[in-house]
Amino acid sequence: MTVFAQARGVLGFVWSHPANSGRRMAAVRRAIGFQLRARMGRPVLTAIGERGLMWAELHVTAASKVRYANPPDWNEMRAWEPLLRPGDLFVDVGSNVGAYALWAGDLGATVIAVEPGSASVRRLRRNVALNDFPISVVQCALAERPGLLRLTGDKDTMNHLVFDADGPGERVAVDTLDNVLADRRAAGVKIDVEGAERLVLEGARRALSEHRIGVLQLEWNTMSRKVLSETRAPVAELLREYGYTFMRPDARGRLHPLLPPEESATDLFAVAPGRLR
Repeated sequence: MTVFAQARGVLGFVWSHPANSGRRMAAVRRAIGFQLRARMGRPVLTAIGERGLMWAELHVTAASKVRYANPPDWNEMRAWEPLLRPGDLFVDVGSNVGAYALWAGDLGATVIAVEPGSASVRRLRRNVALNDFPISVVQCALAERPGLLRLTGDKDTMNHLVFDADGPGERVAVDTLDNVLADRRAAGVKIDVEGAERLVLEGARRALSEHRIGVLQLEWNTMSRKVLSETRAPVAELLREYGYTFMRPDARGRLHPLLPPEESATDLFAVAPGRLR
């Protein structure tokens, strides 16, 4: 992609984003200023939520998007506002640089941020240190059983697990979501692990069967075909087995029931029985 095409994509994102409604020109100026500073290798301190702070860096997509729009995932992040109460537990699986962890912390939740990639973990810890939110960082991947796997390291937010012991990427520790949770209840869990979401859920069967996860946000794109050679249908079947209902948030963050598609460009939410009464 050319620099011109990238710039046009960024400006389109900034101009059309609902977070910038009513202040589009100011948002465009902020984006241009960020681009100029960041191209000189200078990270920019930026707001996330009402009180949160994080470092935005060029070519670190999850961080730069926060600079362009707060919050960047408008429908999905707003959906958590009525779902998380002060003191609730939120688990951010595939935390990357911590945008969702900081968003949940800003809402008053206690957060466990799970991230295996060493470069992302360094940025995540640096962002967590900027704030006084109760966020703990766990450096590992999550799957159906503990062990070791490989993780690609050159794909930014698209880094994913590799199941070939001699394959590319760094060697990372693997645990299960059941082990991370132990006997605790999570009001919310966000899982964004580039196609391996089913494996995370396989490792959370005890918590799912006991409905100790209230609401899940799940990436639902085509990456599962690349990583696991399967559609999202097995994820839907697994969650239905435990009575979870699929929903999608609108622009006001309100959740609406739906039949889960085979794949989707946007995330889906899965809600435990009785959670939204």
